Amino acid sequence: MITRVVGRGRTEPLDRDDFAALRRPCGRVAVDVGTGDGRFPYHLAATDPDQFVVGIDPLDEPMGETAAKAARKPAKGGRPNLALVRASIEALPEELVGIADHIYVQLPWGRLLEGIVLADEAVIGGLAALGRSGARLSVTLNGEMWVDSTPARYAALPVPTVEYVAEVVAPGFAQVGLSIGPARLLAVGETKELPTTWARKLGHGRPHPRFVRFDGVVDS
Repeated sequence: MITRVVGRGRTEPLDRDDFAALRRPCGRVAVDVGTGDGRFPYHLAATDPDQFVVGIDPLDEPMGETAAKAARKPAKGGRPNLALVRASIEALPEELVGIADHIYVQLPWGRLLEGIVLADEAVIGGLAALGRSGARLSVTLNGEMWVDSTPARYAALPVPTVEYVAEVVAPGFAQVGLSIGPARLLAVGETKELPTTWARKLGHGRPHPRFVRFDGVVDS
């Protein structure tokens, strides 16, 4: 059973049939993991109405405002091709397994960040489980971690440099069936155009945040 966020402080259950009915009008499915306030999947849904977009996060409260906006009529900003779902990547609802044609992780935080940087099987195995065979994966990490100070929780967490991704992250992802290519630093224009609230906060007052991007594919 899926728990869909439909507004501020409001959720509704969706069984497999209900969820399938939402997806049916669209040909492709994109999933944004660790979606926070849902701004990025809303952008995806607005950009491509023929794509069904799912944003998942273990906290429903931050998604409430975007969910309420998505529930409006299309003429007033509604996005019928968007579903914001309360779920953990380590314990996916079965309705989400194997649905994605494209999986996104944009500047993750908390357990999701730790799981990706440390290539924790419980987390990255969940990412792999989302995708169909051949699904694309796009991950953007903060390559500096913290400019001014580091939260105590992350004091021992390695900084995900391009070299670190190649040496540690890529082999770990391969173990769960995710093949990723070389990481790269995003160009200035790319960092400024990333449509997420967290990207805007991290880039505030800085000419060029060091965001590290890598892309991959779910193995057959």
